[in-house]
Amino acid sequence: METSPTKAFATRITASEAAQIEDALEDTNWTKSGFVRRTIRYYVKQNPDEIRAFYAEDSLEQFVTELVE
Repeated sequence: METSPTKAFATRITASEAAQIEDALEDTNWTKSGFVRRTIRYYVKQNPDEIRAFYAEDSLEQFVTELVE
């Protein structure tokens, strides 16, 4: 039996955040899951909180972050 290359995550957000996302979905014609997937991928790539786990092993970004610490 093969394992799935994807994994589900669930969360709750405020009603106002949900309304904003629903408005964005109408503008983009994306599905909810597609929207969430895209936003997570963007966050991981940009890594605004400099989370070490999001850096590729031996990456230049990780090296620079460690120099600043």
